[in-house]
Amino acid sequence: MPSSSSPHSPDIPAELPGDAARRRAKRSLLAFIIALPISWWLFSRLEPIWDRILPLEGLPFMAAATLLGAALAIAPLAAAIGFLLAVWFGVDSVYLPRRTTGAALDKPIVAVGLLVWFSPALAAIAAAGRGLYEGRIHFVRPPRDYFLATDPIAFWQGVGFWLIMAVLFGFLAWRYWRPRLFPRSAAQD
Repeated sequence: MPSSSSPHSPDIPAELPGDAARRRAKRSLLAFIIALPISWWLFSRLEPIWDRILPLEGLPFMAAATLLGAALAIAPLAAAIGFLLAVWFGVDSVYLPRRTTGAALDKPIVAVGLLVWFSPALAAIAAAGRGLYEGRIHFVRPPRDYFLATDPIAFWQGVGFWLIMAVLFGFLAWRYWRPRLFPRSAAQD
């Protein structure tokens, strides 16, 4: 007589959603771990690589330059996407049903997820705080500096901009994390 806990039982799925999310997180983390050193190596060795491509002419030059450009574009993008997907699926795997639980791994996953989700809000608060401390707000594009002493209206608008962005990023992160951290209060809404 087959037991009801058999993996081939019709009422138990072969793979629970948390297990699938954890598997996706591992694959994404592997992509990040592979793409990050490749990106670092390509950018740190760009001059010697380019020196080997530069003497080529015609089609070999175009092919090598195109491949180098594609590698320089794809490797960092793959690392960034791999990291973000690893965090996304890792957090999902903690809060979805799984066959096995691992509190020792779940806590660091949640901590990294919280840091990644709330870091844009923290960076915006830091930019506003730095502007208040230095008495100047700096924007990169277009390059602008607004000083409290010489242009107080633009300075306070810059501080306000960073605080508004912090609230926006914080609100979006809170909307993502609230049902996970406080399921009862989120269910009441």
